[in-house]
Amino acid sequence: MVTSQRWVLLAVFMMAMTMPVSVSSQVPTMPGVEIDCEEKQPSLNVHPLDGEPVEITCTVTNPSSWDEEISVEKEWDGVEVEMTLSEDTFSVSAGDEEDFTVTFTGPKRLSSSVTYDFTLTAVVTNVGFIPDWPEAFGTNASVSGDLNVATFGMVDLDITDRSTRTLEQGGEVKISFQFQNNGNDDDKIRVSIVNVAELEEAGFTFPDGTFVSETVSEDGTSTMRELTIRAPSSIEEDLRLQALFQAESDNDPDAGLSEVSISLQLEASASSTGLGGGLEEVSKDDLVLYGSIAGGVIFMLVIAVALARTLRRRANNQPSYIPPMDMEDDEAEEEEDEFDFEDLDDLFGDDDNDLDEAFADL
Repeated sequence: MVTSQRWVLLAVFMMAMTMPVSVSSQVPTMPGVEIDCEEKQPSLNVHPLDGEPVEITCTVTNPSSWDEEISVEKEWDGVEVEMTLSEDTFSVSAGDEEDFTVTFTGPKRLSSSVTYDFTLTAVVTNVGFIPDWPEAFGTNASVSGDLNVATFGMVDLDITDRSTRTLEQGGEVKISFQFQNNGNDDDKIRVSIVNVAELEEAGFTFPDGTFVSETVSEDGTSTMRELTIRAPSSIEEDLRLQALFQAESDNDPDAGLSEVSISLQLEASASSTGLGGGLEEVSKDDLVLYGSIAGGVIFMLVIAVALARTLRRRANNQPSYIPPMDMEDDEAEEEEDEFDFEDLDDLFGDDDNDLDEAFADL
């Protein structure tokens, strides 16, 4: 019964559309619908730090002379990304339009190779006083597009040995490193020494250049690379500087930089410091040891000289012994021997005045 009534109303509507109208009257237009979106190729940001859903605005328009009820349906085969509509049914007056929002939401770090197609179809469901407008009249419209995943770059520079490098004048040191591609697409990553001007001003040179680059696959790691730093051939004093290594993404100029600083300790040679004669090879501890030994030897020499002078002065102060003329030779020798023993006892007595005088003479 309802169906027959609907077809009767439809027939009346069609007859009204074909009836002649006065010149002053406006010719009514048939029911219809239009749909369009401001962006048909949206790009989804999946950066791990600032990724967020992407939204586009779409519009349904009623170009007819009748009020319409319009329904919007989506065709979406995305698995990792969700597509939602802010509204899907609209009551649109004759000649008017309505906007709605389409939102795409996906996980972070999604590969940039992911692409999904979508289609939005607007269908007129009711026209004026006639409900359930039949689709057979073709009053529908559609718009299609595709969702892309935006490429982002993220690099990580890895220098395992970050210790201070000590160089002699004219010496070289090789800095080895690798770098990782943590972005969502293959990326040509560049690693460079960014403070080259400062190092060159100090006399450093770079035989292998100041940068390297390599295309690294998504989630991949580069081969082992290296850059050589050569110290200046001559300096006046020890010098300490920093070599700043920096990795950057070619895919994403806004990507964060990864930096590592390596200390360079440059030591001046003996010819520059004025030591010469191989003294630069002697450590401070050795110098202290040798100085102590030399001081001890000098002290012993002073003691020996002082003792010798004391003995000489004592000997000069003793009277010479002349045996009596009538004494036999054997008795004279015996008495002379006795005299020598007593003289030695006096020489090494407790009186230290002579030693003090000897040191005073020195």
